[in-house]
Amino acid sequence: MRERINRLARGIIDSEAPQVVITPEQVEEQVPASAKTRGELMVTSSNNLYIKGLVYSSNPRVTISNNAFGGLRNRIVFEINSQYLKHGETIKGSFYLVTNGGEKEIPYSLRVQSGVSGSALERLKTAEDYARLAKKDLDLALQLFEYQDFIQAPFMEDGLCRTIYDGLKGRPGRRNLLEEFLVALKVKEPVRLSVNTEKKSYDCYSEGIQDWLEIRSSGWGYVQIQVQADGDFIELVQSQFTDQDFKGGLLRLPFRVRRERLHGGKNFGSLHLTTLRENFTVEIEALVPQEEEKKGTTNQGRVEPEKLYPYLAKRLDLEAGVTDRETSLNQMSQELQKLREEFPEDDLPVLLQAELMLMGGRREAAAGLLGERGERMAALGEKERERYCYFRYLNYLLNPGPGAKEGLIRLLNQYLERMDGESFYLFFLLLEVDERLKQNPLELYLRMKNMYQDGCRSPFLYLAASRLLEIHPDLMASLGEFEVQVVYLAAKKGFLNRTMAEKTASYALNFRYYKRIYQWLLEKIYELYPLPQVLEALCALLIRGNQKGSGAFRWYSLALEQGVNLTRLYEYYLYALPKNYDHLLPKEVLLYFSYDKDLDDENRCVLYRNILTYMNPSSELYQAYMRPMEQFAMEQLLRSRINSSLAIIYDHMIYKDMIDRRAARVLPGILRSYRIQCQDPRMKYVIVRYQELAEDQAFALDGGVAFVPIFSDRFVLLFQDAFGSRYLDVSCYKIPVMDKPELLERCYEVCPEHPMLRLIACRKLLEEGIKEDSQASFLERLMEDLNLNPVYREQLLSAVTDYYCQKAKGQEGGSMSFDCAYLVQMDKEELKPRQRQKICETLISQNYMREAYEMIRLYGSQYISAKSRMKLCDRMILQNLFDQDELLLDLSYGVFREGCGDSVILDYLCEHFNGTVEQMYQVLIQAIQEHVETYDLEERLLAQMMFTGQTAQIDSVFQLYTQRKNTRESVVKAYFTEKSIAYFLRGEKVGEPVFRYLEGVISASIEKNRVPTIYLLALTKYYASCTSLQEDQARLCRIAGGLLINEGLVFSYTRDLSRHMAVPEDIMDKAMVEYHGRKDSRPELMVRILPGEEEYHSEEMHRVYQGIFVKRKVLFEGETMEYQIYDLENGVRTLTAEGRAVCDHKLEGKENSRFVLLNHMGKAFEEKDEEALKNAMEEYLKKAAVLSELFPTV
Repeated sequence: MRERINRLARGIIDSEAPQVVITPEQVEEQVPASAKTRGELMVTSSNNLYIKGLVYSSNPRVTISNNAFGGLRNRIVFEINSQYLKHGETIKGSFYLVTNGGEKEIPYSLRVQSGVSGSALERLKTAEDYARLAKKDLDLALQLFEYQDFIQAPFMEDGLCRTIYDGLKGRPGRRNLLEEFLVALKVKEPVRLSVNTEKKSYDCYSEGIQDWLEIRSSGWGYVQIQVQADGDFIELVQSQFTDQDFKGGLLRLPFRVRRERLHGGKNFGSLHLTTLRENFTVEIEALVPQEEEKKGTTNQGRVEPEKLYPYLAKRLDLEAGVTDRETSLNQMSQELQKLREEFPEDDLPVLLQAELMLMGGRREAAAGLLGERGERMAALGEKERERYCYFRYLNYLLNPGPGAKEGLIRLLNQYLERMDGESFYLFFLLLEVDERLKQNPLELYLRMKNMYQDGCRSPFLYLAASRLLEIHPDLMASLGEFEVQVVYLAAKKGFLNRTMAEKTASYALNFRYYKRIYQWLLEKIYELYPLPQVLEALCALLIRGNQKGSGAFRWYSLALEQGVNLTRLYEYYLYALPKNYDHLLPKEVLLYFSYDKDLDDENRCVLYRNILTYMNPSSELYQAYMRPMEQFAMEQLLRSRINSSLAIIYDHMIYKDMIDRRAARVLPGILRSYRIQCQDPRMKYVIVRYQELAEDQAFALDGGVAFVPIFSDRFVLLFQDAFGSRYLDVSCYKIPVMDKPELLERCYEVCPEHPMLRLIACRKLLEEGIKEDSQASFLERLMEDLNLNPVYREQLLSAVTDYYCQKAKGQEGGSMSFDCAYLVQMDKEELKPRQRQKICETLISQNYMREAYEMIRLYGSQYISAKSRMKLCDRMILQNLFDQDELLLDLSYGVFREGCGDSVILDYLCEHFNGTVEQMYQVLIQAIQEHVETYDLEERLLAQMMFTGQTAQIDSVFQLYTQRKNTRESVVKAYFTEKSIAYFLRGEKVGEPVFRYLEGVISASIEKNRVPTIYLLALTKYYASCTSLQEDQARLCRIAGGLLINEGLVFSYTRDLSRHMAVPEDIMDKAMVEYHGRKDSRPELMVRILPGEEEYHSEEMHRVYQGIFVKRKVLFEGETMEYQIYDLENGVRTLTAEGRAVCDHKLEGKENSRFVLLNHMGKAFEEKDEEALKNAMEEYLKKAAVLSELFPTV
């Protein structure tokens, strides 16, 4: 800018200003919230002239590190600070470029965006809006739900919405979480299913059946269906479905009935469908007709072992004497008939049938069957030893001769000796035919026991052994695994004798560990023989096995009734006590535990609950328990334990006088506990979230029950399954455990700092409003001590700050200022913009200027009133002793622009402010009107006007400058150069003082030829417009005009100077065409002389000065010159000017010049005026003779 002024002061003219092109022409962008981002402007010159300039930003949030630039291509980098701005807010302002090509304004509007989904979040004003979005675009709704800034959505400012969301976010099953969120907010109904639960029946013939179950859904949203098949013959193609498997609200659930897995007759099964909220069961019945059963089950192979089980079970019952012989034989015959039909080629069913006939006395029929198979069985021999021996055994039964029996015994012993281990089947046949085995019962028993140890588990072995022990009980010397099985079978079948029962009981007392089979054995024995020793053994076994179930309680209770004396019997009686036990414990139990017996806490709860519920408080035994129960109640209380039993104990044992500070810290959680009964067995935890707190509390569900402290109605219950997924719409019951308001009041008194008690008091304060400093302090401490939900914390902050701001407002004008310590020290990042505005204005009103100023530096001033900003600016300017500060300067100008600037602000602006010409001019005028010191503002403004070319008010500014300040010569010269340029080159009107100054400069100049040319041009052009001049002016006109003409600076106005000075004839005799273009222009002049020429022809124009081109042309009387001027504009040849010139000779003092005389002669000749022609010719000759005399030819 200084260089521009110096050049103008020396009269140097920049022929052309750079053409400034700025991209973009306006800045409209989205910027991320709470971040610093960069942008850029490109400032280029379209005419390749060097650009110089400065750039300013009107908004402090948009800064430029280097505001000076210069060059043909300039990259201006700016930084946008969106720190502490919320989504949707806008940073508005303008860039002001002050350049040698003029002033430019580039407006900007920068919208703060919270990530890519910010605009979508902004539209979610209510939960219903979000539900509509989820229904329309589920993917977008899910993305937003998982987006970290989802909490910035407007509807999430509601405490309940935020609490539910915080309880769900981050858990598995994103679609389930969204569904639970929307259902919990009651903005959508859960998906409901409808299923036809009528029984499905199928007749299965040779092949299986494929079918489907139709499931219809109502509404939209997520649902998950778990399908389980009950029945091996039902096969599911898929066991899990979701709403995405529905087509048009219909799901066809496929399943198959597998024919090969069906047995004959009716097969029953079911399909179980389970969702979070609904359960359905569809029964399936598959019928295999009898003829198809036979057809489908015929087998050409051998009988499978499991197929024999029904027959063998009935044979065992027959051998054990459980059923009568006739019934057993009839049932066995039916089973064998089925086997023969199913396995017609197998010999075993035939042999069994033959034996059955023998047992029934049908010897001839048996002989017939055996005869049919005789050859085949005889051929078996070594290949099928067991079947062959069985065949021989049946033949022996038919023909029981001595030789047959001995031969069979030898054969059986022979086969048994060859085998690695005993074959029970062969052994059983040998036992049937060789009575000698029973003559040595010990050997026989040991042989049976060895067979068991080798892996034989046949009940027929146990039956044989039991029959042997029945006769010889002394054979059982201990109660090992084999003996247990033998005795258990005997007891189960009901033929165990008392001796064996007593012996078994005595041995059972020595069991070292518990097995289920031992318990079954003793229970069966006791059913047969309810002996005390059996009961003792059974209870001892249960105690040794730590059995505490309801099944064990029956035996413990029976043992107490029968007076069984057993260690720890009373403890296990208590351990196994059923939950529905509804009467006082037996007296002996109560007396036993009254002597301070060792019990764990859980069972003490059971004991004391029974005593407090059913015992007479006035009894001696009750009094004996009083002290231990009080101690136990306090111990459990201090451990914060609660369940239904403890609730009864606390209710009876805790009194107001017992509550000290330790108890008061934990008792409120117990007093406010609820029993949560969840109906869904899949749920493992219940989660409690309060709307006021940021953390949740998890409580394990034990048998679907949890005891949960709930302190207010502003809570949310969530349920969590084993996989961590959470749900809200789960069926549950909520029952208060205790009702002791007097104890809760006592806790307030003793321990008012209990977090939940403080929250209750906090809610009350918010409802009623803060009225005292102590209440505000209470909320302040609460915010410091507790991890609060951000939404609730905002409410508390708002309440506290509103209170202090209101109180400060009430004390304005008082003798004492308000203490703003809390407002100064608090973390203001958490506040909303409007809340910060209140605090900042309060700080200003209470003269905390430095603190308020720092707030504005961080958070901006967009919401602060102009009055408050004016006060702040005044005080800060004075505190800083008028030192320059960019932020303070921006604030001050903003206040001034809003019409609130006072003398201090104006003084500060006049000293330091730089902006556009218009802005600086407004400051200057206002300052002068209010008589404020303007410092060098006039000079700065004047220089900027000349630098930028924005000279609309330059005359008034120059006048103020010359009248009020000590002027600088270079600035004055530059001003008059600028005015000369404006007058001569741009044709603007200027005042008379400009020409007086030019006259003075030229007159005072000794070397006239060193006077700036623009001065001479401007002054001579002015003189050309004057009808008359004073003597001094005429002299200056002749000097200046002569200098210009000598330098060839001849313009169209030069001919007009002829009235004040002598102008050469070669100028006066010619018509002139003058064209104003660019200095680098190359105009093309096309002319034609009428009436002689019809076509245009090109002639050259010469540049005379800067962008002024002149063409001089001789025209005679009656001739007219028409012209067209073409120039290049943006590279295109364009017609820029056109017109005509006629013979118009200036006659001031030159009326009889030789060229004029020639024109007269031509005119007289055409008019045939001989007299006029003669006179003109004589005059011409005289002048020619005079010139020859005066200027002889050398």
